[in-house]
Amino acid sequence: MSAHGGSRSDDSSPGSPIARGGTPSGGGSSASVGGIGSTVQGGSGAGGSNATGGSNATGGSNATGGSNATGGSNATGGRIGQGGNSGSSVIAGSGGVTESDFGVPLTPVDGWIDGQSNPLMIQGAVFAFGDTTSTMGMTSNFTGNSACMAGTAAKVDLTCTPTPPAVDCYGQTFGALIGLNLNQPLDTTLTPPTGAEARPFDASKLKGFYFEISGNTVPAPAALRFKVDDGTTEFCTPPSVKIKIGGNTVLFSDLVTQCWKIGAGQNEPLGTSQSKLIKLAWHVLTNTASTVPFDFCVSNIRALLK
Repeated sequence: MSAHGGSRSDDSSPGSPIARGGTPSGGGSSASVGGIGSTVQGGSGAGGSNATGGSNATGGSNATGGSNATGGSNATGGRIGQGGNSGSSVIAGSGGVTESDFGVPLTPVDGWIDGQSNPLMIQGAVFAFGDTTSTMGMTSNFTGNSACMAGTAAKVDLTCTPTPPAVDCYGQTFGALIGLNLNQPLDTTLTPPTGAEARPFDASKLKGFYFEISGNTVPAPAALRFKVDDGTTEFCTPPSVKIKIGGNTVLFSDLVTQCWKIGAGQNEPLGTSQSKLIKLAWHVLTNTASTVPFDFCVSNIRALLK
């Protein structure tokens, strides 16, 4: 079996009805805006390189739930500005445990994380996207605090004729993903307010993320990857860092470029890109041997302070 070559499928979506496609990066088109509870049909990505999936999307159109709400505030304590002091705000209901112990909770409400709900001011859409074949029949649920998707990631056909911006067949069929934008403003001039294009987020105060995976059909660790991107370059978990059912902690030090090709000189660490991250993503990978069914949720997402 030929494993997924590492096509970078990076849609960034807002928590709103309208999605605006971004610019091609590394062979693919990157949509930096999507919608609350939306299923975004990603464009082609370049397998084995930094291809980005994503095209224009209308949030909520292919979702099983979700509304245009931006979520409540429920702040957990003091505010940490992009250049401010992190401090040690107390998490409500935690018995005095500080956020530095368990991280800062990032809880979506109807597919949107409100910046007023967390002291890091992380704000943006939580959404599903994928290549055009893998998203056929795919469903998603972003109602309430849910962040779930179900479907089947397509089998890669190596005899395909890639459609630009894809440069190979892994980029043409890159799989399905749940994404989370980190710094996405709302355009309040529109009715209802629409998520604007996602902006870089300075994550230099963080060391990584914690999250939990559950569901009826969670892909095997070899077919499930966590990644971040800065809009042009993707950093993902290598095979040694397995994403599994239950709790997962991924440190920025775990993430590298071209994580599917581990070898001398082939992988670069996150480095300075940590100060300009666009989004997180949970990626169901494709391969040349079979389709990959999936039905899972991501929950209890926490930003881990240094």
